[in-house]
Amino acid sequence: MNPTILIVFVVVAAVGGIEERCSLPKETGMCKAYMPQFFFNSTSGACEHFIYGGCGGNENRFETIGECEQACLQ
Repeated sequence: MNPTILIVFVVVAAVGGIEERCSLPKETGMCKAYMPQFFFNSTSGACEHFIYGGCGGNENRFETIGECEQACLQ
């Protein structure tokens, strides 16, 4: 396979993964821990605070607002 085509494919896949992760809904998870986290709210277009329960949930979860903004506002 042509290396240039492979690089383009990897970049497109990575960008698609970021967009998909950031478009997932907020999920607090099924457990009852109290873990402050951030998620990207695709409706408001901003990273917002929420309380994560410690298990379950999805990939739209970040430990800091900076991580959220770096992943979803680029």
